[in-house]
Amino acid sequence: MHPILASLIGWKNRMPLFVLEPPVQYVHHFNGPVIERVLPLAEARKACAGKGVRADACAWTSNGACHLVIPRNGPVRNLGAYWRHEVAHCNGWEHSHAIAGRQEIEPH
Repeated sequence: MHPILASLIGWKNRMPLFVLEPPVQYVHHFNGPVIERVLPLAEARKACAGKGVRADACAWTSNGACHLVIPRNGPVRNLGAYWRHEVAHCNGWEHSHAIAGRQEIEPH
């Protein structure tokens, strides 16, 4: 393998992964029950896909409750980061995010 290609592949594998922090106005406890399912990554992705979302974690509200699906062994080890992000969706945060002057569109 060419040394530059090997270097690029190695760099890609070391890229930091993170869960986007929501705007502060959405980071608070949900006013109602929170039903949290922490599942193995493959099961979390399948559960989210069943809600029409292509993601590792997802959230939705139903009958006044916030439903969370969070991966146990996802790429981000901090389950609290997933929790804050997903509860923010239950608190009304839309998932089109303006980040550093660009629009990031990712499913929640």
